[in-house]
Amino acid sequence: MNRVPFGRCKSRFRATILLSILLVFSTSVLKAGIFDEGDAANGQVLFNANCASCHKVDESVLAAPGLGGIAERWGSSEEMLVKWIMNPNGAIESGDPYIKSLISQYEGSFGIMTPQPVSEDQIKDIFAYIANPPPPPGDPEDTVACPTIHDNDDEVSSAAGIWFLIIGILFLIIALSAAGANRSLKNASLESQGKEPLPNVSYTTLVMQWMSRNKAFVSVIGLFAVCYFVTVSYIGAMGIGVYEGYEPEQPIWFSHAVHNCENEIDCEYCHHSARKGRHAGIPSTNVCMNCHKGIKKGSKTGTEEINKIYAAIGFDPSTGAYKEDHVEDPIKWVKVHNLPDHVFFSHSQHVEVGGLDCRNCHGPVETFISGRISPVEETNAQNIPGLIELSKPTLTMGWCIECHNKAEIDLQSSDYYIEMHDRMKSNERGQEELRAILDDGKATVKELGGWECAKCHY
Repeated sequence: MNRVPFGRCKSRFRATILLSILLVFSTSVLKAGIFDEGDAANGQVLFNANCASCHKVDESVLAAPGLGGIAERWGSSEEMLVKWIMNPNGAIESGDPYIKSLISQYEGSFGIMTPQPVSEDQIKDIFAYIANPPPPPGDPEDTVACPTIHDNDDEVSSAAGIWFLIIGILFLIIALSAAGANRSLKNASLESQGKEPLPNVSYTTLVMQWMSRNKAFVSVIGLFAVCYFVTVSYIGAMGIGVYEGYEPEQPIWFSHAVHNCENEIDCEYCHHSARKGRHAGIPSTNVCMNCHKGIKKGSKTGTEEINKIYAAIGFDPSTGAYKEDHVEDPIKWVKVHNLPDHVFFSHSQHVEVGGLDCRNCHGPVETFISGRISPVEETNAQNIPGLIELSKPTLTMGWCIECHNKAEIDLQSSDYYIEMHDRMKSNERGQEELRAILDDGKATVKELGGWECAKCHY
């Protein structure tokens, strides 16, 4: 019997141990590479923009299974996980057994995930956020209360003028009745004395006679009436084009509070062009179906409103399939923020370049039910970073001008301003303008052309 020398056996044992340690270490590094190496802060932004409409950070189900604990649950390679996110159909065609099990388990209820426009590095950021989500705020006062129901009856119309008119008519009737009674009593007295009764004249003549006898009093009342009607007319004229609080009725009951506040769906998931385009965009029915193919019952309205979405796009919730012979009937949403045709406005200039939060202009949307124009007082009451408090009515020219006068700009905050800064420094005239702009230590939108007429009107 050949025996292996003890020293060689010991060396082999050490090599085996070392190899095992290396395998374990390499596996942990691989896991860390996809689940722990990313930027959690950036991952939160990406998650809200791309994932939050269907997935929760914990393991509870929204429109698809929650992603909490996915590092432990995932039963295939990390390369396959990346492929599943970026190209689900490609992952299915690979024949991976774990992907097949996911399809058989979830496709009937949730359908197949659409490809997500994220890179591998962004996927790492998303998983870093999922693994380490920020703790909930410790102070309940710092949280926003999500309203549970909207009561349109709270919106009291301005009926004070109608009541004043009714009261005035009643007083006029009483005064004419009293005048008629007084005339009848005087005629009865004259008749008892054997005298001729008062001549029968119209109420207009009586009023003119009374005004002639009380010229001073009538003059004061007339002056007051003229001032009142001039003031009311001026206020009415200044209110033309001012639509604060405007909240039109929509064809489908939709709650921003439920979608944005309770379910934390990012604004840009539905208003997809708010950051890169001129218009924010109204979501198509297909965007609604990304979630509501799986969510068939609403928390507030049950199936009634969601069935309207199904009717528009031709979806049968009982079979989970689209009707082949259906002619789609687009949902006719009513536009809320509608600027005049002669006004140019670009969301990308304000959101992408200017870095404005949506709530700077639209108010606390996360507490709204239907979309509406937020009054300036409501917008100013928000506690959000970088809020520019304004005083003019929302969506008026004075509101825009005031914002451009107050909004400060960091000339190194974006490529747009960096290029502008460099062009100004490249010549003597530009340097003089730059010194004048920065004389007070800050640059505002107004100082960079934000008050030029052609900036907004064309």
